[in-house]
Amino acid sequence: MAAKRMVAGGARAGEIVVVRLAYGELLLESIQEICRQRGIRDGVILTGFGSLTDIAVSGAVGASFPPRKFYRRTRPRGVEILAMAGVIADYHVHCHLVLSDRNRAFGGHLERGCRILSLAEIALMRVTGIKLARLVDATTGQRLLQSVRAYPKRTDSGADGSLHVVASRIGKKR
Repeated sequence: MAAKRMVAGGARAGEIVVVRLAYGELLLESIQEICRQRGIRDGVILTGFGSLTDIAVSGAVGASFPPRKFYRRTRPRGVEILAMAGVIADYHVHCHLVLSDRNRAFGGHLERGCRILSLAEIALMRVTGIKLARLVDATTGQRLLQSVRAYPKRTDSGADGSLHVVASRIGKKR
């Protein structure tokens, strides 16, 4: 059974933080660090662009539900970041990217290990008035966005949102 829709009202736009990351920095890890430093516990990634020398993205393969197969693209190569968007829930950064090389555009779920080539410019916005968290869904194995009264106790390493962690979690249920 698929998870039910979640709609959380009452959120208010808070501080906007604009960031420029430099050559060699790790994209996801840097966003996570900045969110903690700036107190962006709940928020959104408004926009982002730049370039990467190392990429790590993933996504679902096929249309079956719940998803059981996932792709992962990792390789050192220069690509442009055309777009970034995401949600920050209890400091967990969930971001998707659209990337391009000189032949095609592609994208997916931002994974650890993406390294900045020349720069990445990103706008983050804090959201107040609601509390957001990602809780594991029994059907999909994914950590789904939820509005909560209190933040749950954190027990993961931060990589728990990776689709490859999801794949291993699903594999254990078979």
